[in-house]
Amino acid sequence: MNKTTEKRSLAGIAEQAFKILLIVLMVIYCLSLLICFVWVVISSFRTYIDFTLHAFALPEEWTFDNYKEAFRVFNITLKAKNGSKVLYGIDSMFIYSVIYSVSRTFVSVALYACMAYAMAKYNFFGKNFLYSLGIFVMITPIIGSQPSLMQLKKDMGIYNSMLASILTCNSTAFAGMHFLLLYGAFKSLPWAYAESALIDGGNHWTVFFKIMLPMMLPTCAVIYVLEFLAIWNDYSTFLIWLPSYPSLSLGLFIFQNDASRNMVGMPTVLSAFIIVMIPTIILYLASQKLIMERFNVGGLKG
Repeated sequence: MNKTTEKRSLAGIAEQAFKILLIVLMVIYCLSLLICFVWVVISSFRTYIDFTLHAFALPEEWTFDNYKEAFRVFNITLKAKNGSKVLYGIDSMFIYSVIYSVSRTFVSVALYACMAYAMAKYNFFGKNFLYSLGIFVMITPIIGSQPSLMQLKKDMGIYNSMLASILTCNSTAFAGMHFLLLYGAFKSLPWAYAESALIDGGNHWTVFFKIMLPMMLPTCAVIYVLEFLAIWNDYSTFLIWLPSYPSLSLGLFIFQNDASRNMVGMPTVLSAFIIVMIPTIILYLASQKLIMERFNVGGLKG
């Protein structure tokens, strides 16, 4: 009996030690992420000389001049569709970023929701094949197909078109982590909700748009925020597929690479980084309370 008690005590100590170690590792990981962000913020308030001499110390003099300079010099020159060179300022890049990020995220989440609901609640020919194909697409690197895809888009006349890029953003709406999250969420909802609506005279459109989808709105909101953040910070899509429509992320990428040639100091570049991050921070802070308040599912009445 004593040996059994001793083993349980040792097991409890080992479990507590493991939990403490896990917490310590998580704290260290979170701090490692925060340190970089804090350094960028602090460095954006330095003078160029102070940054050059004391890059990892507190600023000797705090200044907002870098942000004023960033608004003035944050511009890039790209070729338009007609071949002429166009100067894009921060206002133009911001408009392109907002239009593309909001529209593409909405289309993407809508396609995810429709496809996830159909595959979770209905049986149809090819359902298992599509699900398996989606998993295959997720785990298989298909980066080598981009040259052929680019040629296909050029032949179809939809290359370098923002509207076409938005509408075709999610040709594989049955693949991806966000699809799997919605698929699992719809799968967990009882079909009794649909049966109750169908008995009362509703149809399948009514079930989806008035019953199932409203209960998934908090989940869709979370996915919308995550998709928006990823698309807002994505510069490769604009660099490869939309070279005539510079977003803030692409503009920042080009601006950073050309900073030394244009005699722009690193504190100014870091200030531009903070400016580009502001909309995503505002979105996260504004949506956090709404998501937490609405993350609940009611029961059937009657």
